[in-house]
Formats: sequence, C-alpha cells, structure tokens
Amino acid sequence: MAIYLARHGEAVSAEKNSERPLSSEGRSEVEKMAFLMANFGVKVEKVIHSGKKRAEESAEIFSEKICDGKISKSKGLDPNDDVKEFWKKYENTDRVMYVGHLPFMEKFASFILTGEEYGVLLKIKTGGVVCLDRSEDRWFIRWMFSPDL
Repeated sequence: MAIYLARHGEAVSAEKNSERPLSSEGRSEVEKMAFLMANFGVKVEKVIHSGKKRAEESAEIFSEKICDGKISKSKGLDPNDDVKEFWKKYENTDRVMYVGHLPFMEKFASFILTGEEYGVLLKIKTGGVVCLDRSEDRWFIRWMFSPDL
C-alpha cells in the first residue's frame, strides 16, 4: 500500500503573478521527477492536488506520466490545513499521489509515519516526491527523490 507525497515545483513570485503558477524552473523540476518515476515503473490511480495553480500544474505534469490523466482537487492540502482531518478522508487509499505545499506536506509525512505532525522528519524540496509504504500496521519511507539529484 504505497502513497506518494509531492511538493509542487518552484512558483513565480506573487509580485509577478498573483496566481503563482509554476516558473520555468518549477516546471522542469516536476517534469524531471515525473520522468524519473515513470522510468521506475511507478503508476498511481489518481493525483490529488490542493487547487492552487502551482499544485494543479504540478499534478497535471505528474498525471501525464504516471496516472493516465486521473486528477482531482481536494480541500485540506493547503499550507496550514489540518493533517489529521485530511488523513481521515484518505487513510485507506493506495497508489494515490497528493500534491501540495509546505508546511503541510512535511507535517503530513511525519503524521503518517509517527502519529505526530510536529518534529518534522524530512524536508521535501520543491518538486520533490516521497513514497510512503505500509507493512502490516507500520508506515515507512520506501524512497524519496528531489530534482537536484
């Protein structure tokens, strides 16, 4: 039972564009990760994003490579949303990718792994992806990639 947590790619500044779409660097980061995942044979059932422009664009790129276009928006993935409430909706999903923001994604990973959202266990760089998997009743980090590898 694997899930994938992705941080959106680098976005343009709010001064340049208030919607904060992906920058060219951000698009490149996510394309690199999507290509890498596809080459490793990763396939997900659905990509779920926060609805913010940069997360939606990142989700579209991932979806094209590893999901056959199955993409949706969900409340609860914004930077300061409640990880426990979000997890209640999705804790029994498998092979789903969540695309969101900091600090939510790092807190979410920590919560899944330890039951606590504070004391962040890992840092997810822009465009980075973490694969969490479950063995019996325990979650663990299967792998973690960032575009600067």
